[in-house]
Amino acid sequence: MTDALTPRPPVPPRRLLIGFGALVLILMVGGAVSFVRYARTHASNPALVAVAPFDIFAREGAGLDRWRVGLATALTDRLNSAPLAAVPQSVVADTWRSAPTPEIAAVELARQLGAGLAVYGRVDSLPGRTDSVRVSLLAIDATTTKILFGVLVRWPAADPDGLAAQLAEHVRHNHPVKPAT
Repeated sequence: MTDALTPRPPVPPRRLLIGFGALVLILMVGGAVSFVRYARTHASNPALVAVAPFDIFAREGAGLDRWRVGLATALTDRLNSAPLAAVPQSVVADTWRSAPTPEIAAVELARQLGAGLAVYGRVDSLPGRTDSVRVSLLAIDATTTKILFGVLVRWPAADPDGLAAQLAEHVRHNHPVKPAT
């Protein structure tokens, strides 16, 4: 009968090294499998578009405040059909965080929402003109942060819906995701 105080025979160092190596290998394989699963479930969808609220740079009383969310909502509605899908503006409103560089904030918005394309735009009033505005739009790949295309257009201030339709057509025409044929 062995006593609790009797020392155990030493484990050969080679067995200990093999056991430790096997444990490390199992942990590495488990980590790699976990990373691949995470990357697949969190990869951005290239056909999903996140439209950030438009920035408005207008003189006081220009009446363009309705364009901030209204233009983004109209653009989102027009982009939300195959082969593209658009993140609803209600979700964007809950996620949007403005920043000193709104283009970067738009990319971060897209990344948080799993969108592959970030759309940022701004509306500027024109000096001495109340009947028209200057609108610029950037479409940015959310994974690479590369600007895919831009739009700069002068538009009648009374027609934000017509502008949304034209911008949506431009995004659809220039976006790398094309309909299946």
